[in-house]
Amino acid sequence: MNSFLSKYKILPPLSGFILGILLSEYFGNEWILITIVSPVFVAIYLIKPKLGFLIFVPIGLLFSAKPYLQENNVLNFAGKELDIEGVLYKSPESREKGSRLFIDVDRIVIGGKEKHASGKVIMTTEETITGLAYGDRIRVIEAKLRPIRSFQNPGSFDIRRYYERQGVYARGFVPGKEWIISFGKSKGSNSFVHAVDKLRVKFANFVRKKSPFPESEVLNSITIGDQGGIPPELRNEFSEAGIAHLLSISGLHVAAVAFVFYIIIKWILKRSEYLLLRFQAPRLTAALTILPVFIYMFVAGFATPVVRASIMAVVYLVSIVIGREENKLNTLAVSAFIILLWHPWALFELSFQLSFASVLGILLMHRFYPFKLNTFKDKLFTSVKTTFAASFATLPFIVNTFGTISIVSMPANLIAVPFVEFLIVPLGLITFLTFLVSEAVARVFLYGDVFLIKLLILGTKELVKFPLSSLTVPSPSYKTWLVLIPSIIPLLFWKKYHKLRFLLPVFILGFLVTWAFTSLRNPNFGFLEVNFLDASSRNITFIRLPKEKTILIDGGFSKVNMGGFIEQSVVIPYLLKSGVTNINYLILTSLDKDHLEGVKNILQKFKVESIWTNGRKLDGELWGIIRDKGIVWKNILDEKIETLDIEGVEVELLKPEGEFNIKDSSLPYPILVRLIFKEVGLIIGEGITDANAITRLFEFNRGKIQNSVIYFPEVFMKQKGSLDFIRMLSPKIIVTNSALENILKLDNERKLNKYYNSSVFQTDTLGLVTVLTDGKHLQVKTFLDKKVNLIN
Repeated sequence: MNSFLSKYKILPPLSGFILGILLSEYFGNEWILITIVSPVFVAIYLIKPKLGFLIFVPIGLLFSAKPYLQENNVLNFAGKELDIEGVLYKSPESREKGSRLFIDVDRIVIGGKEKHASGKVIMTTEETITGLAYGDRIRVIEAKLRPIRSFQNPGSFDIRRYYERQGVYARGFVPGKEWIISFGKSKGSNSFVHAVDKLRVKFANFVRKKSPFPESEVLNSITIGDQGGIPPELRNEFSEAGIAHLLSISGLHVAAVAFVFYIIIKWILKRSEYLLLRFQAPRLTAALTILPVFIYMFVAGFATPVVRASIMAVVYLVSIVIGREENKLNTLAVSAFIILLWHPWALFELSFQLSFASVLGILLMHRFYPFKLNTFKDKLFTSVKTTFAASFATLPFIVNTFGTISIVSMPANLIAVPFVEFLIVPLGLITFLTFLVSEAVARVFLYGDVFLIKLLILGTKELVKFPLSSLTVPSPSYKTWLVLIPSIIPLLFWKKYHKLRFLLPVFILGFLVTWAFTSLRNPNFGFLEVNFLDASSRNITFIRLPKEKTILIDGGFSKVNMGGFIEQSVVIPYLLKSGVTNINYLILTSLDKDHLEGVKNILQKFKVESIWTNGRKLDGELWGIIRDKGIVWKNILDEKIETLDIEGVEVELLKPEGEFNIKDSSLPYPILVRLIFKEVGLIIGEGITDANAITRLFEFNRGKIQNSVIYFPEVFMKQKGSLDFIRMLSPKIIVTNSALENILKLDNERKLNKYYNSSVFQTDTLGLVTVLTDGKHLQVKTFLDKKVNLIN
């Protein structure tokens, strides 16, 4: 152990620094922790110098400490209409629809008065905004800011914490360019970076104008790092093929640029006898290669992943220059240390984790199975080994984040990586450089690159059509990961302690067994479990029946809400975290465009046996998915859906009988989902949006709706007659997705309890609400309040 630490001296300080970042993230109160631990660790160092790396723990706390919010922070003005003015601190991001502007605010105008303000804001626009670049001063008029809020469900990405780490606390929306005034470059902005970003914006518009969609967006993403416009369905296909990393500038692209220029520069140097006699060719080549890496970083717009990858590349090139390239693990650790000093929160970002995991996997593979590049056979085997090592090392992170194992990942990467890195990326850079001189010349290279990208997209689409090209798997629990983490020990100390190799398969087997046990079993076997998800104003219910079957009600929405597509940012992560890969019944109470677009991802990601829709207005693509996957389809309105008895639970869809006209044809036909399990009844009213439906449903189903639990969304609670409907139901539990006391114009929830004898649970304030029953007793748990509420 001592010899290992003496060889890799940077690892202990790095470990201490990372521990400080983790303490800051999960315990908070950084300044109190720094005050407590600093003297303790200094004392430990004075007593036992070998533990000196612990001094880096308070340093990690210090670098990752969250700043105090000032009184004039824009977050304090959330909910009010105002004008905001500030400087773009990064390049605007193009989206599939609209743009995102990143503003460092320094003043606001509210109520006709100008005030100084601070804080960063993300503004989303419905129209695409062109012509703006890093360093431009802009004013957004008639904006209304809102705090950034995360969905409170198991598996959901904490987007609020993600932005807080970057100093962003609020977001807003304006329709288009009429609401934005540009004052040109700010005086305090870097002129060089501003000029480069202007060229990037101009190049992006040139590509979009002269090439088709989505090839234009792929080229902009790979060349200049503008990846916001890539359509989600294309991302999903690349993810299924295991090559999603090729769609953005990452460590792989930067490494390819460094490798190509290293080879070219080395070839040029070998032509000069003068240089070979006076310099060591590898060291001079490495030094000269640093310049192209920096140029590529400028072209890519200084995006965080690009800068991170450039740091890794430059540190390795410097290690060659100083003759320390043999100790590659130390070089990797130095890169990580520099990046975390620059951005401590990078530790929690997937791109950082994937970059270092893949490089570490390749280094460990080389440690036990050295790479050879002598013959073509050696090079082929080396490519296979590096691809396998990188894929295997990043697999846990891919599974944990996306719940996907790509079966075709190995052949896809072996073909696509060299195709992209040695053809598409260099040609894209040539297109950009020639664009600076002549658009006519650049157009020639552009058409060639677009043709190559067409082949890449076509090949990916064909590859994912193969049966079992990818598998959807549940996300492992934290306990499962704790079993796998110790497997790094035999990998690091295998050569010195040979018997450690026998522990490696034990750890991997333990990981697989605990993963299967914790993910695939029903944790509440014998109980009816109804989960009401926190999805902002959307209404999503997931039901787990007493044995193993499942029902998902309204699980898909394609409309972007709070930073992500609802089915991708809420439903899919929740189901995977809950160990669900099969959905027996999918019920859609509405067939608007958002529902239909969103449900496509659900059908493609999970095995769905049956889908029930509130009407037959399905588009061609959805019909194709239903047909190709052999999914049973039923139209709730066209046919009588009989009461189903599934695992002892009666499932019935209630609707007004006879002719019933809805005032607004865009609204869905009113439907109630009713569940009966022994003595407990539940009513789920996600399809209730018409006031007349309340009376009609009660009239035709009077004897069926005396229930223990009801769930009605915000839109129902705003309808006239909703209070009387609740009184008629007399439920023990009311679940809603909105601030119920405001909608009902009551003082507080206790007043509601007094009149209706009901316990109220709101998903917007409590997160996921889970109702659990054995058919007699009721239990309620919420995501934020972990205690179990027993309802009599």
